[in-house]
Amino acid sequence: MGDVGIMSVVVVAAGSSSRMMGVDKLELSINGLPVISHSLRAFDSSNLVQSVVVVTQSSRIDEFKERIATGGFSKPIQVVAGGERRQDSVRAGIDEITSGSGETEFLAIHDGARPFVDGEMLKRGLDVARKIGAAVPVVSLKDTVKRIEHGLVMETLDRTVFHSVQTPQIFRADVLRAAHETVSDDVTDDASMVELAGGLVGVFEGSNDNIKITTPSDISVANAIAGNRESTSEFRYGIGFDGHRLVDGGPLRLGGTDIEFGSRLQGHSDGDVLLHAVSSAILGAVGLGDLGSNFPSKDPAYSGVDSRMFVESAVAKADERGWRVVHVDATVIAQKPRLAGYVPAFKAGIADALGAGAATVNVKVTSTDEVGAIGRGEGIAAQAIATLAK
Repeated sequence: MGDVGIMSVVVVAAGSSSRMMGVDKLELSINGLPVISHSLRAFDSSNLVQSVVVVTQSSRIDEFKERIATGGFSKPIQVVAGGERRQDSVRAGIDEITSGSGETEFLAIHDGARPFVDGEMLKRGLDVARKIGAAVPVVSLKDTVKRIEHGLVMETLDRTVFHSVQTPQIFRADVLRAAHETVSDDVTDDASMVELAGGLVGVFEGSNDNIKITTPSDISVANAIAGNRESTSEFRYGIGFDGHRLVDGGPLRLGGTDIEFGSRLQGHSDGDVLLHAVSSAILGAVGLGDLGSNFPSKDPAYSGVDSRMFVESAVAKADERGWRVVHVDATVIAQKPRLAGYVPAFKAGIADALGAGAATVNVKVTSTDEVGAIGRGEGIAAQAIATLAK
């Protein structure tokens, strides 16, 4: 099993956003997702993490629980109320981990306002924490550092020996618990508690992308980082195809839209070949087989079901494995009825099922020029290509 599930994470999200001019920084959108959701997804997709606790203000517990319940996360994520000081909030998170998921070998403490933590950073930190007991991510200072007193420069310091410290900070669980038991002084991070308790703290390479959202201007920087990451991220592609016979009795269901027509598509579900093709493409991109193996046609649970459910489920399965749908290109192949006027509705229906914007979807319609069964009006088919980003 290796390193699977040896770390529990406390995400600190109980701050007041005092420097955001009344705006809740955790709710601000980066690339279409709230700030805190980026961190939660990173921890959820890491095989090093066994559980997560979010510590927030008591007035926001229900709100965070609702977000987590609908976020498609695969790991247990608990929400608890924080304390007066940051270290009190962390302690509340540690106590919840102890009482909930039980023993864990390592604890990671992370600021919810840092959206760009990644799996490689967790691995680097874990390697150091194993050897020393505590580890913090650091980045070198870029500017000259001067000591100022009474408005005057008193000394120019050697910046090469100074570093900025980030989160996640990773500890052996017993080391961090002991520090919280013995240190009551106000501190700015958990590593300081270990230092005050007489423990050693190692360092590992952080990231200049791992910024903390503190002021409104940080959001524009964060969106630029997110855009750059997406442009250089790993992609996968999946192809889906489906076709069904037309039988008497309407309406015709395509792309989640009911079309007034004297025939409908025969199928165990609602027969929506367009949504079936999209679902199959997403499943294929993630390597999860075909539509039938995931949603068997003999299963009575899927009898007459709205095919949007297949798309939503495929998206959730992809998300659980760390993949996000960034584009779908689909083609409907039909001799009749004429479908060009329904393209906007098809796009909207697919986008809604994906939980994405309309710009994510492209739909085309074509015919076979009266060739074959489709050309004779006996059926309709659809094909789709889904593009997913890591």
